[in-house]
Amino acid sequence: GKSAMEAALWALLPSLPIGMAAPVATQLVQKGVNRAYVVTAGFAIGAVGYGMLALAGTDSLWLVLAACAVLSSGIVMVISQMTDLALGAAPAEQAGAASSLLETGSEFGGALGMATLGSIGTAIYRHDIPAGAPAPAHETLGGALAVAGQLPGRTGEALVTAAREAFTHGMQGAALAGAALLVLAGIAATATLRRVSVRAEAVQETEQARPEKVLA
Repeated sequence: GKSAMEAALWALLPSLPIGMAAPVATQLVQKGVNRAYVVTAGFAIGAVGYGMLALAGTDSLWLVLAACAVLSSGIVMVISQMTDLALGAAPAEQAGAASSLLETGSEFGGALGMATLGSIGTAIYRHDIPAGAPAPAHETLGGALAVAGQLPGRTGEALVTAAREAFTHGMQGAALAGAALLVLAGIAATATLRRVSVRAEAVQETEQARPEKVLA
C-alpha cells in the first residue's frame, strides 16, 4: 500500500487527459458531428475504462491509472455535451433554473451510481473474505489491514493477501456492472438524442429571426 500523499500524487496523473476530453467533444460537435454520437462515444469510452479496470489485479497500478483516465475522459465528454444541450434548449430567462436542475440531477445520479457500484463491490468483498477472519476485516479493506497488523507473522500476511484479493475482485465486479450500465446508457443516448440537436438548432434559428422581423 501507499501513503495518503503518495496515493494523491499518483491520482493526479489521470487528470492530464481528462482536461482534453471536453474541448475535443466540443470541437467534434462544432465540426458537424451529431451530438448524440459524441455522447454515445463518451459512454463507450467510459465503458472501455471500466473494462480496463475489471482487468486490473492487485499490483496493476498503471492499468488502474490508465483505466481511471479513460473512464473519466468519457464521462467528461458526456457531461459537457449534456450541459450544453440542456442550457441551450432552455429559454434565456430559465437558464438559472435549468442549470440548477442539471446540477441536482448530476449530483443525484453520481451518488446513486456510486452507492450501487459500491454495494456490488462490498458484497463481493465480504463474500470472498475468509469466514474465520476477524469482524473488522469483513467491513472494509482498511479494517482488514489494521487487524492484520496486530496478528502475528504469517497469519497477518495471509489476511492481507486475502483482503487485497477480495477487494480486487469486488472492484472488478463493480467495474463490469459499471461498463454494462454505460453501454446501455450509450444505446439510450443514440436512440433519444439523435434528433434533439436538429430540433434545438431549428428553435434557435427561429428565435434569432424574430428580432429581424420586428425591426422590419
